[in-house]
Amino acid sequence: MDKESIAVEELLRRYVAGDRDFQNIILEYADLSGVELQNIDLSDAQFNYVNLSRLNLHRCELGSAQFWYCNFTEAKITSSHLEYARFFDCDLRGFNSSKCNVSSANFIRVNFQGAKFGGFGEEPCNYWDIIRQDGVFIPGFTCNPSLYSHNTNREV
Repeated sequence: MDKESIAVEELLRRYVAGDRDFQNIILEYADLSGVELQNIDLSDAQFNYVNLSRLNLHRCELGSAQFWYCNFTEAKITSSHLEYARFFDCDLRGFNSSKCNVSSANFIRVNFQGAKFGGFGEEPCNYWDIIRQDGVFIPGFTCNPSLYSHNTNREV
């Protein structure tokens, strides 16, 4: 299926009209800050330079979605599917997630400071060059950033 570029105004208009299928969309240079979306399918969607701060997503499909340079500060995602989602150079400070399936999600150069990142999944997430919730920078690759000590950035 080909990806469809969409404007934020069209996405919101279609959502209000009852459309919940937004698979394979491309949303760029948009502002969805403070928006609340429920039961929306954003599988395989691509978000580039999108402001998602204070966004509230509930029961959403985000499997294999890609987020490039997106702002998720103070966003909340609950009871959603994030399997194989990829976050590149995103700001997740103060991000709050719960009851989300995060199997095999990838976080590359992401800032998690102050985030409450809770989820479940059969396969671990992958992290590269992240800033952990407590502000510690973890260089390189890891599957479990909590294995690093607060003082040395080395595995304990």
